Amino acid sequence: MGALSTRGGQLAVAAAAVLVLVIGLAAAGAFNGCGSGGEKSGRPSAAVSGSPYGGVAYATAKVLAESVGARPADSWGEIHAREFITGAFQQYGYFPLLQEFIATSGGRRIHSGNIIAVKEGDSAKRLVVGAHYDSAAVGQGYTDNATGVGLLLEVAARIKKVATPYTVVFVAFGAEEDGQLGSQYYLDSLNAVDRRATIGMIDLDAPAGGDGLSVMSRSGGPTWLRDDALAAADELGVKLMTSPKGPGRPAGTVVAPSDDVPFADRDIATAVFSAVSWPASKGSKLAQTADGPSMWNTARDSVGYVDKKFPGRVRGQLRSMSRLLETLLTRKLGRHS
Repeated sequence: MGALSTRGGQLAVAAAAVLVLVIGLAAAGAFNGCGSGGEKSGRPSAAVSGSPYGGVAYATAKVLAESVGARPADSWGEIHAREFITGAFQQYGYFPLLQEFIATSGGRRIHSGNIIAVKEGDSAKRLVVGAHYDSAAVGQGYTDNATGVGLLLEVAARIKKVATPYTVVFVAFGAEEDGQLGSQYYLDSLNAVDRRATIGMIDLDAPAGGDGLSVMSRSGGPTWLRDDALAAADELGVKLMTSPKGPGRPAGTVVAPSDDVPFADRDIATAVFSAVSWPASKGSKLAQTADGPSMWNTARDSVGYVDKKFPGRVRGQLRSMSRLLETLLTRKLGRHS
């Protein structure tokens, strides 16, 4: 695609201005909830680390969903989202890399891109934390996956100045809805050294909005990262479930395709965080499937619908997820201690 139009540039500037406001509110402690106790300062990442867990993720998800809206791959919406995410990483002190790619899906040529930000750790071993920023063509892509993007950005800010045992690679993937094109391209682009250094992948795919929080891995693949997440959640008192046994698959595994698939196919440990429901909770207003709320990829996946039907749910779930991810990324994990 060519350069952004004037309207597109104005939207990106407006979204960036809202992001600055979000950071300022975080610094002022304007978000309700339990804070992390970090020191507040004029640095944006420090402002986020000193704010209540989940507050910045929640505000960022709403800004992305409402200001940009639908973000199908190879659309102006996806480009606007890419600019927004790049600006956010820069605000938090990162030097994001835009990894553009062209791929084919369903006979259609798609131009998209990944945004990559690296947080150096105490070792060269790498943990990839990813969230796709594209969405279906309908709705606002609020739960799927503005919430994942908001969580990705908040956690990146929280650990920016914190020692981590592993190098953490934050990736906002493009074109997930068209067959995980972004994550496939990212993995294919790694050299042999970086691929061997990649010990695990955490996928934030619709981590808020469903009846309960879950973590899953792929059937037949390594499960240690999922198991570490469950153990950390138990220590923190975060209610985190995993999938029940289903036809032809063991408990704890995910069926729905997501950006973890290319990693699992290469025998890299994965943990997919999603807010789903098994079985449907009594009185739930959402028809449920085995892998998530039926509002995904529909017009109902909007801030107005979700926050009205389930007030406080998204904010509370992002609070729990933020605490859990910060804990996972700042400790040595079982298999790689």
